Amino acid sequence: MSAENSDITIAPRPDGFGAVVRGVNLGAELSDQDVRRIRQAWAEHGVLVFPDQPLDHAGLERFSNSIGPYGHDPYLEALGDHPHIVELAREPDEKSYVFGAAWHSDWSFQAAPPSATILHAKTVPPVGGDTLFADTAAAFDALTPELQQRLQGLHVVHSAGAAYGPRGILQTDPHPSTTKIVISPEAEAREVHPLLRRHPESGRTALFVNPVYAVAIEGLSPEESRALLGELYLHQVQEQFIYRHRWQPDMLIMWDNRRTMHQAEGGYEGHRRVMHRTTIAGEKPLAVHD
Repeated sequence: MSAENSDITIAPRPDGFGAVVRGVNLGAELSDQDVRRIRQAWAEHGVLVFPDQPLDHAGLERFSNSIGPYGHDPYLEALGDHPHIVELAREPDEKSYVFGAAWHSDWSFQAAPPSATILHAKTVPPVGGDTLFADTAAAFDALTPELQQRLQGLHVVHSAGAAYGPRGILQTDPHPSTTKIVISPEAEAREVHPLLRRHPESGRTALFVNPVYAVAIEGLSPEESRALLGELYLHQVQEQFIYRHRWQPDMLIMWDNRRTMHQAEGGYEGHRRVMHRTTIAGEKPLAVHD
């Protein structure tokens, strides 16, 4: 194991949501102390940005494995010789839906959704292609005490059917996608999670609902469920909770799905964009009082 990298610096954004990490080579073998420092910063800031990391497949895999075991990506085909790396690509003339263009938390419909998603920039267009992140822990903190109390004990039904099911939006897209997407009836399965999620490392409470995968709130009428979910969606994406990430070549970011939502933007028509992605396994979401 390598020696601790004492050159690591972590520079948080002014509001504490998101931080830039420098002074570390993610393609090298990291010490246990360095990994702990990175994981602590990730849990504290939600999104970590690592500029200037020219990683090959082996380097991306090495860093991912240092953070934790791989998660399962059920509806995206991986690279042939690298079963845990997914290539998210879009060609200059592509007309398909922009992948990830709606607010979501990765794979929240799984029994144990991924804790981290890691994304490495391979080809960055000169315009557009930003990724937006919403701080769902800060969004919870900003709720009125009355609404916080009302949300205690509620559970949300999650499903991938609207995205990856046989009748989902990706199935109905008439244009071919360079990113290899899997459509399956299994996407219509449902999983129930607490609406308020306690972070297992920081202890903070976050909202755990997103408009792509959250289907309904258990115990409420369809009208009540739609109204409350809609209110929470709009609340979470207010400007004060948003970090807009602008990409550079060889940049790697790692975000915490347990206290963030994210959304990919287009706006780079006529240019190619390629990202390589891994996911890190997570745990069954904890309710606030678990």
